[in-house]
Amino acid sequence: MRFIKYILSLALLWSSASFAASYKLYFNEDVKGSMCVAASERASGWETPLGKACDKVKQGSVVRTLIYEPYVHASGTKQITRPVFILDGIYLSTDEVRSLNDFAKDVNEFGILEMFSNLGYTPILVQFSETVTRSIEDNAKWFEKLLEYFNSNKHIAFPSAVEDGYIVFGISQGGIIGRYGAYLYDTKRKKTDAPVRLYASLDSPHQGAVMPIGLLSTIDFWAKKGGAAAAEAYADLISSPGASDLLIRDEALGYKTNTDSTRFLFGKYRKACEYKGFPSVLVAQGQMKGASPKHPDEFFRLNRKVKRLGKVWGRAESMMYPSQSKKTEVAYNRVYVFNDKNLKETKYDDTPLDFVQGSMYPFARTMYKALREGFLDEMPDDFKVDIGPLSITMKSSWDEDSLTLSQSTFVPTVSAMDLKCEGDLAMRKQCAYSKNASGFPFESPGNNTSGNKVYAVDPTHPRYVESMSGRHIESPFHSDGSVDTLVLRGMQTDIWRILCEMAKVDYDSSSGEFRNANLTGMFSPQNSCMDRSKIPDVVKNGGVVQRNAFPYVKYAFDTKIQDNSAKFNVPNGWQKSVWYDYGTNIPPNSIFEVEVSVNNPKGNWMKAELILQRTRLGAGVQLHEIEVPVDGSKQILRWQMPATAAALANYRWFTLVLNSNGAEVTLRNPRLISSSVNAGVTPPSINSPTVFPSSNAFVPWSSDVSVENYSDKLGQGVSFEFNKRFDGAHMNFGSSVSLDKYSKLKVTYWPGTCQNTRLYFDSKVIKLPNLTNGDVQNNFVVKILQLSDLINTDMTPDFSFAVSRLNLQGYAAGERCLIKSIELR
Repeated sequence: MRFIKYILSLALLWSSASFAASYKLYFNEDVKGSMCVAASERASGWETPLGKACDKVKQGSVVRTLIYEPYVHASGTKQITRPVFILDGIYLSTDEVRSLNDFAKDVNEFGILEMFSNLGYTPILVQFSETVTRSIEDNAKWFEKLLEYFNSNKHIAFPSAVEDGYIVFGISQGGIIGRYGAYLYDTKRKKTDAPVRLYASLDSPHQGAVMPIGLLSTIDFWAKKGGAAAAEAYADLISSPGASDLLIRDEALGYKTNTDSTRFLFGKYRKACEYKGFPSVLVAQGQMKGASPKHPDEFFRLNRKVKRLGKVWGRAESMMYPSQSKKTEVAYNRVYVFNDKNLKETKYDDTPLDFVQGSMYPFARTMYKALREGFLDEMPDDFKVDIGPLSITMKSSWDEDSLTLSQSTFVPTVSAMDLKCEGDLAMRKQCAYSKNASGFPFESPGNNTSGNKVYAVDPTHPRYVESMSGRHIESPFHSDGSVDTLVLRGMQTDIWRILCEMAKVDYDSSSGEFRNANLTGMFSPQNSCMDRSKIPDVVKNGGVVQRNAFPYVKYAFDTKIQDNSAKFNVPNGWQKSVWYDYGTNIPPNSIFEVEVSVNNPKGNWMKAELILQRTRLGAGVQLHEIEVPVDGSKQILRWQMPATAAALANYRWFTLVLNSNGAEVTLRNPRLISSSVNAGVTPPSINSPTVFPSSNAFVPWSSDVSVENYSDKLGQGVSFEFNKRFDGAHMNFGSSVSLDKYSKLKVTYWPGTCQNTRLYFDSKVIKLPNLTNGDVQNNFVVKILQLSDLINTDMTPDFSFAVSRLNLQGYAAGERCLIKSIELR
């Protein structure tokens, strides 16, 4: 009897894309048991391997990787930034022919590669050549070696390994391999190696997966009694290490549930689950409704016979049922050949796990189609039997042919969330059937699970409306090209929750900023990852970011360049380097970003600022300062615009200002992202009400400004001399700070000075308060200013007193200002 080639496929079914800028590395095992580079591939074809190439191979292709669009340094070296390892799931097939290209095309059907890349990460697809016949533990050890390899090798540079670290994202079985491999690596790594920053899994069976007992019994019957070679091969397949490691039902025990600690998933693997060296985000695609889903009393019925002259000469039967009693049938199978064989088997058992809350898989439909095709193959409509010289025609027909229930549970919800009940694994407890989403602390689960954050198909999830949970790792795209929008929205929600948690790990609360500037305007650390209204367009659009180029660009150091890419030398000091015209009003809450690399610097530092202007040479609004690394690598400079339209009325120009002690700069791809979210967060409060004197120094804006310590018989302070009109100096607070606890600023200065000096925080405001006309107190002049006059709250998160810099500006040439102290009140 012929079975279909693929009875099950537990890998992702997402679509095709082009990977011209990607880079592949294939790894073998050498005779010493180490990992070696088998070959590498670019779009131009295979190239000679570098680094530790394979001379003597013990086994080939143990791991395959695809690095999506690695950055190419000016030196020609390929490098990765914030790598995200995406691990493929099991490929439960008798041939293991799934390729790395298959995985890449599947993943990018949903835009995941483009999504991660546009958010400043380097996606690295990881695929194991044997996901069934090799054990999970063995593949996890190869993944451990892979993480070690990417720390330092001659193929792909990782210059910011310690700062960036690794993110591990495993799909289905890939989540089990990734979690155990990351645990092995992180517990052994050196301090100079990249740490694991975050682990995430998508519908991974941390406490086991379920196959229906009726399915297992049916495969067993046709393999051992029905004489089907394909069934025998498949029976061997599901008893292979990689598959049997996952299944909670143990073949050796007659398919009884087995969670004994001698099994990998319930023994060694538990150490990885309880490891707290990196945060874990566990996403389940199953529901939590507090009860198992209702279902019919039958999966399918197949009964086909061959007759001649009213007598049955052959018959094949197969039935599958769910059951709530050990005395009820779960499977009936029979093969009958006249005067030759009459074999049948009835399996009795209870099958509550077949419909425990969890993600579904069409096991019954797949088996039904496979058996139906096999029955037709053995008993076609024009069935003939040759007896000697005679050819006898018989009639074949169906007595029963119906598929009633196509799906059953594959990954239980509590397994994918690694939940615990009464301190024990939930799959050993009744709570697997009764866990309810109502009041469950998904984002702070505590001791309910080994994960730091866990998610399921809860009432905020689009697929909660379904009577049964969606299919495990289900594609939203149908064969005819149509899209199931409910499935699409569900998958977007699952990916969003992982990305949301990635962003929270990246957020630096001390500075009030994301370490990865690409997340600015896309995510907010204060938002709940269950709030679907916060899903950014980069997720909704399948990785596509709506970017608008600038119609006019003018460079200060090479006016002949008119396009969006340029290389030029920047002199010492603050320099207005390039102007961009958006052509119309700047959209509120949009994001300006530009790629920059600083090569062969004359010095060792650079800072960048952005000024918004109504006209190219007019006064403007100055946005916050960004530190720019000068190591030649690609950096993304990003500034988010204010959320209020009034703050940007008639503003259409951007001026990029660079400050360094001299460098060679390359700018590429300036653009405005119009599809962003208001992700502003009020920063932490300033440490002290004393702004000056403090450890923060004032920085002159040009060589025409003098800033020096000053003292006389009255006391000590700082002297500012502004030789040109509108020149100034500023004090950086090191990060954004909140002044919301205060309402006023007290400035004390020497009499006869500061008569033409303005003071303000961050961006200019309409009033531009002056220090003149203060009150004389104890031989000094004291000026009390309202913070509301010094801070443009149209430009700050939630209209707060959030600031990062204090500015002093002389609006008359030759102005002198002697400051004794500056205090908040």
